[in-house]
Amino acid sequence: MNEANRQSYLRAMGLTPWVAHTPLPGAAPSPWLEWDDEQDPSAPAMEVGDTQSVTPSDQAGHAVTEAVSGEAAMSLKDSLESPARPKVSPQTEGVVAKKESAGPAPARGKGLVFTLEAHLGTNTWLLCAQEDTQAPGLGRFEAPLMASLLALFQGRPERPRRFFCPLTDQPMQAGEAAQALSAFIAGLCEQAGGEQVLLALPESLNQALFGRPRYQPFEIGGHPALVISGLDEMLAEPAVHKKASWQAMQEHGFDGT
Repeated sequence: MNEANRQSYLRAMGLTPWVAHTPLPGAAPSPWLEWDDEQDPSAPAMEVGDTQSVTPSDQAGHAVTEAVSGEAAMSLKDSLESPARPKVSPQTEGVVAKKESAGPAPARGKGLVFTLEAHLGTNTWLLCAQEDTQAPGLGRFEAPLMASLLALFQGRPERPRRFFCPLTDQPMQAGEAAQALSAFIAGLCEQAGGEQVLLALPESLNQALFGRPRYQPFEIGGHPALVISGLDEMLAEPAVHKKASWQAMQEHGFDGT
């Protein structure tokens, strides 16, 4: 097994692989990996480095959370305000709109491919689908929106947990992915606490995993759960998706109160 595959397996087990860049006292020298030769192109991108490092999405989340006051928890319309978007020309506007409404592609061949970022806020785990499954974190517009959602639950954007599908370079069917995600969530709640789960997923991924309508409560990993609109959908059509998500959260007790 080459080093790329070994670290992929370690990450799937919840371990963070890293290699010291400078010699440690009394330790054998660490090999310098030739990632261009060993990296498996079909494997998901790995997080390698200092466990205390901060990704750009973490920095954006911290900045937004510090700017959000206690009034943010009063209304989803206030707390989930979309950041200002850059102006686009008429020629590119249609391309941008199409990209934003598409959401993360859930399928590749016969298996599912997606990445979920998980944060804990008080007693609720918030999991959201990344638009770019291979990116190290949420995008520049998704991260502030996630931070605003997390503020409703008195949480702070810290280094997130992540669920990768597939877990290895082998494709995962929808049933297998749903079982793995259920076990992942059960482990999160057991290790770090949390009583309920809020998932922000695009409709295509929700149907592939659960085969049920969004905005209706169900149970996953032995805990109450609710699926709301994906972050990309909230950004593309806020009047539709933020309203539907907020109403469902209030109706079923997932509003942070």
